[in-house]
Amino acid sequence: VAVATDGRYAVNKQPLEARSVEAVANALRAAQASADTVLIISADASTPHQAVVTAMEAAQRLGLHRVTFAAQTSGGR
Repeated sequence: VAVATDGRYAVNKQPLEARSVEAVANALRAAQASADTVLIISADASTPHQAVVTAMEAAQRLGLHRVTFAAQTSGGR
């Protein structure tokens, strides 16, 4: 799950229209995420905290417990 600095989401590089927990969960389900899936949440350092929490809540709703993070710093540093 990629989370943009403005709170937009993409799952498997496919942008989502909505920004809700349900929308992210539905996209993960459509991507055939299962309990064995390792979910990577990728967010820029300036991404709102709540946007990352929303992605984590979506994962929890689907029973995805193998979550890791890929963070980038602002300005590519």
